[in-house]
Amino acid sequence: MKKQVRIALIAVVLLVAGCGYHVSGGKGSVASNFGHGIESVAVPIFKNQTLRAGVEGVITTALVDDLVNIVEIKPLGIAEATIEGVIKSYELSVKSYGDGDVVSEYRLKVVYSVRLVSSLDGTILWQDRNVSAYADFLVDIASVAITKEREAKALEEIARESARLVRERMAEPFVR
Repeated sequence: MKKQVRIALIAVVLLVAGCGYHVSGGKGSVASNFGHGIESVAVPIFKNQTLRAGVEGVITTALVDDLVNIVEIKPLGIAEATIEGVIKSYELSVKSYGDGDVVSEYRLKVVYSVRLVSSLDGTILWQDRNVSAYADFLVDIASVAITKEREAKALEEIARESARLVRERMAEPFVR
């Protein structure tokens, strides 16, 4: 639960500070990683269109963590481009049942859109309207708290994996 509180605090700080992140990343390979000569990006907290609070903070933080070594993260208005995102869905579905038709495993699926926008003229440099990732986790029938912790870990896994995929896709040629 402490990790969720930390993530919530990061989200609040990001919201108050506009972008919130200002960390120098690696140098030299930035242009090749984005393919547009971008050397700095702002990553404001993603918008959340789901009923699940906090998802946007976990997804945004994972993306920043993945990008920090390849591009400089700067505040809005200073960066050359902005990465904007919207969490579109957070779906929890039953994957399997155990004895007595008791749920034994869930699948968590998160879908979001993300785009890289030029700060100079608002041009969309890259976008993916349907980033989708899922992770499965076991139910602890004796403890709702443990099951909730497993759900939080599944979300973190989804966030890390989808952040890596988004970074890799940004390197591909953009097709509208």
